[in-house]
Amino acid sequence: MATAASALWVLIAGVLGLYLVVFAASAAGRLLRSQEEFVYGESWLLDDARRIAAGELLYPPVDRLPLMHTAYTPVYYVIVGELQHVLGDHGYTIGRIVSLLGAMLAAGALAWSIRRLTNRWILGTLAAAFFLTQNLTLVLWAPLHRVDTLALGFTLLGLALATSGRVSASAVVLVVAVLTKQTFLVAPVAICLALWPMWKHMLRFAAIFGCGVLASVVVAQWLTGGWFLWHTVVGNSNEAEFDTFAQLIGGFLQFNGLPALAAVASLVLPSSREERLWRLYFLGTLATLPTIAKIGASSNYWLEITAATAAMLALASHRLAQWHETRLIAPVIIAGSLLIAVPGYQANTREASDSLREALTPSPEYLTLVSDVSISPLRVESSFVRRVAAEPGEVLTDNPGLAVAAGKPIIYEFQIFQLLHVEGHWSQTPILDAIHNRRFSLVALMHPLVGPTQGTRWTPSIRDALLATYVPAGQQSGFWLYRPRQ
Repeated sequence: MATAASALWVLIAGVLGLYLVVFAASAAGRLLRSQEEFVYGESWLLDDARRIAAGELLYPPVDRLPLMHTAYTPVYYVIVGELQHVLGDHGYTIGRIVSLLGAMLAAGALAWSIRRLTNRWILGTLAAAFFLTQNLTLVLWAPLHRVDTLALGFTLLGLALATSGRVSASAVVLVVAVLTKQTFLVAPVAICLALWPMWKHMLRFAAIFGCGVLASVVVAQWLTGGWFLWHTVVGNSNEAEFDTFAQLIGGFLQFNGLPALAAVASLVLPSSREERLWRLYFLGTLATLPTIAKIGASSNYWLEITAATAAMLALASHRLAQWHETRLIAPVIIAGSLLIAVPGYQANTREASDSLREALTPSPEYLTLVSDVSISPLRVESSFVRRVAAEPGEVLTDNPGLAVAAGKPIIYEFQIFQLLHVEGHWSQTPILDAIHNRRFSLVALMHPLVGPTQGTRWTPSIRDALLATYVPAGQQSGFWLYRPRQ
């Protein structure tokens, strides 16, 4: 049995090594393609970071233009914006590096915590490598211009500090995590529960965390004239949709079903008081899984579950290795969890290879943007992007990636404000007034105005307003162009 277990651990090490190579190749391909958007939403964050670099405030009023939804709390925007102010604007690259460093911070904090709990660095390394690779979630999200992995890095650092007994320091770090992404609230709740019944420690942690978050919200509300909570809470309160849930839960169960089930089963194993925190965190992250039903949700919603599962399986491996009869259980489950992802890694390897090839031998003729009709990338002629960049007036487009690639500010984010209007959280009056006043010198849309609005990013009212005040000006690179009616 010992020989079989050793052979399985060698297999696990080999598979993890291969997966980490794909992880690195995928990250390199995205870092090198600095002007191209890979996932919808990257352009929003880059636009906001540019506002910080230019000395402007986040969370603008949504009763006037520009109409941009700043979806998250400010830490990531400020870090990226200030780096761009110092280093210059390098497109998406700086933000992707910050995100990637956040993922490395998360992996390092996880490894440190597991090492401390088990006294074995090999188990800490296993947890970190499994976290980075097992379900492809970090492979996708770590090298993107997004807030998620930086918030996760601060969260896991806070948990690691808590498991080492540094409760006050963990509270401060977790305030920063919530100020990076406002939904990362499971960890502080888990720490409070884990401190029970040590009332003094619990109250001190709750006071530092609660006062830190409350003071930050009060200051943010004051600086933004009361718009901070609208952007971070009201603007994110999308309705639930069964189709979204059905699609995402299938992907979750495909890659996470076995490891999550094994992590649940590991709860029957004996544990130390320090390990209780990871158990509570795991259960708390599982309780958030129904939020994937929210319109606009994606696999980033289970990043915390991925981290908690990795910690649980590493701790279970430590316990099971202590008994001769159970030594095979952990490597069999971990190997199975890794091998389930092989088809996904085959596809991702091809994608990473193509991305690296395009980055190392770039075509000066085309850029890649995000399409609204399929998962396939939208190839846009560089000459068209330069044409948009040279436009003397403001440009209205339903593809924010085009505006960002051209160095233009996003004047109106069609998709999110369409959703907010439908859900009754926002009035279209500001954008309709701007259209009626012919504020935009060029309108570039991915669909013609003459046609159904279903499947587009605009409402019938916006379409009618554009038809009344703008006339066709040709078509280029998959965009229909319109100029103000004389």
